[in-house]
Amino acid sequence: MSSPAAVSCRSLQLLGRLRKLQKPLHRLTSYKRLQYTDATDYIHVSSVPTFAFQDSVPPMPVPTLQDTCRHTLDALSPLVSQTELKHIARLCSQFSETEGRTLQQQLLSLPKGFLKDLSVLKIENMECREPRPYTDCTMSILLPEGPGSGQQLVRAAILTRSILRYANTLKREKLKPAVWPVSPRMESILNRSVHDLKIVEFEGQRVVPQCMDEFRYLFSSCTIPRLGRDEIKKYEIFRHVVVLKHGHIYTFDVVDEEGHLASTSEIYYQLEQIDKRSHSPALHSVAALTGECRDTWARLRQKLMVNNREALNAVESAICVICLDGDDPPPSLHDQLLNFQFSNGCNRWYDKLLQIVIGKYGKAAVVAGAALCDGTVYNRLFHNVIDDAQQSKFEAQFQFQGPPISPVSKIEFDVDFELRSAIHTAKTKLLQLKGSVPFQHAIYTGFDDELIKSKRLSPDAVVQVASQMAFYSTFDRLPFCTQPVMNSWYKGGNSEMLPTVSSESAAFIKKVVDGNASDNSRLFDMLTAASNKHKTMTIKAMLGEISLSHMTTLYMLAKEGGYKIPLFENANFLTALDSDLEVYTAQSAAIDDYKLLSFIPINKESFPILQLEYRMGKGYHMGKRVKNITMTLTSDVDSEFISHWKRALDVTLAIIKAGRLSQH
Repeated sequence: MSSPAAVSCRSLQLLGRLRKLQKPLHRLTSYKRLQYTDATDYIHVSSVPTFAFQDSVPPMPVPTLQDTCRHTLDALSPLVSQTELKHIARLCSQFSETEGRTLQQQLLSLPKGFLKDLSVLKIENMECREPRPYTDCTMSILLPEGPGSGQQLVRAAILTRSILRYANTLKREKLKPAVWPVSPRMESILNRSVHDLKIVEFEGQRVVPQCMDEFRYLFSSCTIPRLGRDEIKKYEIFRHVVVLKHGHIYTFDVVDEEGHLASTSEIYYQLEQIDKRSHSPALHSVAALTGECRDTWARLRQKLMVNNREALNAVESAICVICLDGDDPPPSLHDQLLNFQFSNGCNRWYDKLLQIVIGKYGKAAVVAGAALCDGTVYNRLFHNVIDDAQQSKFEAQFQFQGPPISPVSKIEFDVDFELRSAIHTAKTKLLQLKGSVPFQHAIYTGFDDELIKSKRLSPDAVVQVASQMAFYSTFDRLPFCTQPVMNSWYKGGNSEMLPTVSSESAAFIKKVVDGNASDNSRLFDMLTAASNKHKTMTIKAMLGEISLSHMTTLYMLAKEGGYKIPLFENANFLTALDSDLEVYTAQSAAIDDYKLLSFIPINKESFPILQLEYRMGKGYHMGKRVKNITMTLTSDVDSEFISHWKRALDVTLAIIKAGRLSQH
């Protein structure tokens, strides 16, 4: 006789039909359920609803075609010869007077706020056909040690409970709105802007509301593979989680009929039941298929849907996925990050936007789907969840006094010989990818942001310039370098890719590397000019006045419309629509004396991609010092680049230390 906890595929189908019948009832009772006031089920309770300010968020501005062409030429000017720059300028002028006008009108005729849906990030993520774990559609973030570390199930229960509290707080609109505090200097800049940014009062501060549309997709959402272009599906169900262990897939409810969340001890009890039932690896885990090439997975998913529609729906509609790994990652950071990203090839469901991974001895990470939600959304999640989990007082020996909201159910898939063969192939390919990822990691110690700020320089600009210098020293040319800049105070905005190599930074770099680097006074002035230019360009990008996405969107529209445009066939111009060096300087208030380490693989052929993250104390924006910088390098280059990067920071900081501020 089968275990009463096991649920066959037919039972899942029956359960799905029952829930469909209950759906109208859920709608009728939803208002009542939202009124309950159990504070233990919330991260916090905001004084205003979460989306209270969304109507005041203006739509993403669309720059003029002339402005975008001018900024693109500015970005290319340090990178190409003057002859080639003049040629591209003629092509830009021709484009602005002909097809560009038509494409711009098409763009402006779209509904307001629609630019995001056509932007390069969203199009490339949805159209990317490479395996998800091998592209920047998926990122792994190592979590700091906390309560339950060393005990897999305890750690998993604590983190799951904290994530559920965050999800519940968001769903019931108790989460504090995302806002940007406005200093007097920033307010004066905003007042000079031509865009209609609203400044409001919130908790005694003057703030600019940020767009929170992407927050709606964090939970109970899934990427659905389609031929040619994937789609994101948001489910209204807010009831259950899915757990993967050795490739076996289980589910249990974590929200009861009254809308209350399962306690930490109940979650621990349910995970314990799963742990007892999953000793040997699954022979044919469907989860492996989610790591396949997207078109392959799309075709296989269509075949799965014939007999496994309800089973797929149970996984895809889950609030989140909990992955219990059989082995802890090795001690090296390199292997830890790779292990969390790839697992054993069948213990991740890469279509889900949020997976919590816990190793055998309690090391934890989040595998996040970056296809739709940008880093700022996950940064807010980590800030609240890590802080909440650190305060947990859960004791593993505490016995849950059942019964649970629902028994643990195993999700079974009916797979034929063709699907079994595809699963084996997918797992093999994923493990081969895992072994082929070029990945290096380094930490630079001694970074002094207080010194940099005392000389009226931007720490962010210093990191950007040093990274460009390292590239120049390694490859004997300047990179087309970009960094994401927050512009989420616009509807549909979250980040804009800003070209960061300027004529000023190029002059400084060439003077240091190729010229006489002993004239510190002159070099300091040149670095100051580069830093000031970086500040100016960053503010313009934040205000939507510089938009690389605008030109890329026009390129996408031209491609879809079958236009033949000489500008878009110029190899040097196309460089401006891509980048061979991406530098992220991410700052997270979620981390207090911990390194927030992440791994974002980007499928590039030859050039390095950097993830530079400050190691910082909590409350960085209130004056805590930045001392260390962490670099994650995902490219097939040797240690020469890393040594050049450290040397560039050494030289730049020495110039700053010796530099004297102008008296003017």
